[in-house]
Amino acid sequence: SCGLLCLLPAPTFVTFLLLLHLLGTPGALVIVVDAHCLTPIVIVNYRPGQAGFTLLRCRVISKERIFGKIYALAPLRKYSMRVAVIKDTANNEQYLKYLESFAKGCGGEIVTSSEANRYDCAVIFGSYKKERGKPAHKGKGKIIESGVPYVQLETQLIGRPIKTAFHNEFRVGVNGFLWDDASWGFEHIIGDRSNKVFERNGYDPNIAWKTSGDYILLCMQKVGDASLRGANVFEWTLDTVELIRKHTDRKIIIRPHPLYRKATQHKILQEKVLEFTDVSWQETDLLKEGFVSIQDQLKEAWCTVTYTSGSGIDAVLEGIPNVACDTGSMVYDVSSKEISQIENPFTGDKTDWANKISHCQWSIEEFESGECWEHVSKSI
Repeated sequence: SCGLLCLLPAPTFVTFLLLLHLLGTPGALVIVVDAHCLTPIVIVNYRPGQAGFTLLRCRVISKERIFGKIYALAPLRKYSMRVAVIKDTANNEQYLKYLESFAKGCGGEIVTSSEANRYDCAVIFGSYKKERGKPAHKGKGKIIESGVPYVQLETQLIGRPIKTAFHNEFRVGVNGFLWDDASWGFEHIIGDRSNKVFERNGYDPNIAWKTSGDYILLCMQKVGDASLRGANVFEWTLDTVELIRKHTDRKIIIRPHPLYRKATQHKILQEKVLEFTDVSWQETDLLKEGFVSIQDQLKEAWCTVTYTSGSGIDAVLEGIPNVACDTGSMVYDVSSKEISQIENPFTGDKTDWANKISHCQWSIEEFESGECWEHVSKSI
């Protein structure tokens, strides 16, 4: 399948890569093999525009012979990445349809997690919780723990729907889904898509920061959510209320996650936080009296305090300052980092962040057209 086979001594190999870069070649697949048994040791995908090359696969044959002396080179255009779109990571038919849409744009094959070892990368749906025993989590676990590069489709960021789990747009990261643990391809951005993504979801990327408000909105998260990364949301909430009270006497409203797990622990927490001065507990059950949507509650908020909650994104989209208590927050770059800053929260420029977050979110149409894959694949 190689378009060209060259036998080169090791120093010439390095020189050849440099020439590929300088001459603007369309790219090459470079395979380093053992000189004695012709077994591949390293496969390198050289791309133009990069000062070097990207390591795709590495296998050491022996301690004595790490690199061989034969190098096979083939034009990159004759080599396409083999993408496994993992159907058993979707726990319902609708999620599977989203994966099928992604497969259309990347030329991937719909397979099971057990078949992924035959491919260069995988695509999974949703976050992985190791302790969960459902088939979809087992499928994701096989991929993530195997070490194969993977693309992860997760919940919508800008304009996320509150009353349904079925979205029209998705967060798409490589090897993760949080701000600090995924590859988002920011280094490959060549244009600004913030207006496009924000406006189609009803937002203005240039909205001004609010500088007034009646209360601090502390937003909890779903108990055991993967984005908490092991943090205990009850302990975090209680500790944060105590810390806030050391820096301000503003009213605090505690907003639990609408998916209300561990009712007894929520009740115990509620009793504890209400012992503090001027703290209230918001009803978030859509079916109960007193429910207030996050959008309505943000209108009079001075700021929000979040861990990695999507409510922090909702706040920044509305021009409400946020305090982010974990680096995984998708608004970490445009948030205050310390509770001590709560009376003077971050209200700086968010132009760069708006473009970056817009390159984290893609529509189903952009899945199928290949526009999403064109960006995301550069980080694999």
